[in-house]
Amino acid sequence: MTHSNCKVAPITVARVIAYPLRVRVKQGPESSLGPMPVRQGCLLRLEDSDGAYGWGEIWCNFPPHAAESRAFLVQDVIAPYLQGQTFQDWRQLRAVLEEKMLRMMIHTGESGVFSQCFAGIDMAVADLCARRANVSMVQFLGGSGIDSVSTYASTPSSGNLESQCNEIKNAGHSAIKLKIGYEPIRDIAAIGAAREVLGSEFSIMVDANQAWSYSQAKAQISALEPFQIDFIEEPILASEDLSVWKRLSEYSPIALAAGENISSQSRFEDHINDHSLHIVQPDVAKWGGISGAVSIARYANAHDVQCYLHFMGTGLGLAASLHVLSVIGGDGVNTPSLIHHTHRIYNVNL
Repeated sequence: MTHSNCKVAPITVARVIAYPLRVRVKQGPESSLGPMPVRQGCLLRLEDSDGAYGWGEIWCNFPPHAAESRAFLVQDVIAPYLQGQTFQDWRQLRAVLEEKMLRMMIHTGESGVFSQCFAGIDMAVADLCARRANVSMVQFLGGSGIDSVSTYASTPSSGNLESQCNEIKNAGHSAIKLKIGYEPIRDIAAIGAAREVLGSEFSIMVDANQAWSYSQAKAQISALEPFQIDFIEEPILASEDLSVWKRLSEYSPIALAAGENISSQSRFEDHINDHSLHIVQPDVAKWGGISGAVSIARYANAHDVQCYLHFMGTGLGLAASLHVLSVIGGDGVNTPSLIHHTHRIYNVNL
């Protein structure tokens, strides 16, 4: 029996507090969506009536005051609803919130923001239960004892790409993800420069951030094929009809990946069942939290689809991602959020 199924005393929610963080950086990440001059985080602490507590993280990369908006949503709407409620299973919190607040999500047109807050709450209550059981998150979730997982470096700036690639290589990484989706000539030049610096044995992935139409994606994928790309992330809109994703996956010699902007279990399962994605990338802070990511990953593994954990935020959410990746096994890898302060292999026996 795994720890996640073991008897844990009922959880009566006493307090939920969100802490917005924001710092202006000299050179933040950049994508085809635009620059990110401000790095943000929104951490969430959930306490029960016995004084136990757990921490979670809410996605808030955009816009520049997103952290504050999520914190106010938690403070004004979600926390008052949860306070005093009792749950027999930690996985009930997110499910109850998704059901009870569905009308408000539709009414406000902010379903994504609500889902991000629910993900942080799911992460926090899982952490609370693991702390209460005095075990690591991996043990609580029934992990198999894997004590290290692979990662790749992400989002070097195009302004000094060559020097950052050298720094990444010298730090011990063997894989990198580059942002593309700009002008085709610029994309090819960046990938060519990275390949020249990193060498033929280095794994390179690319992320177009939904920049292309179907026809543009076909053309760009053909142009990228000579560079030995491991996968291309979000070449088209995440919301595009499944049949379009299916046609593109059948055409593409490069593996297609997506998941950070997929916001339901059913949509993930549809992609997996239809083989319209080669790699699924749930994000523990954006939708589903820990329970959602584990569920999707296990479904993917059972259907021979790779699962990588997507993440870009603070060290808290990164640690949660690493624990989930250790639990689910398979051959997926995780994205570090800060390329200058991460190593290729992480120990997860925390």
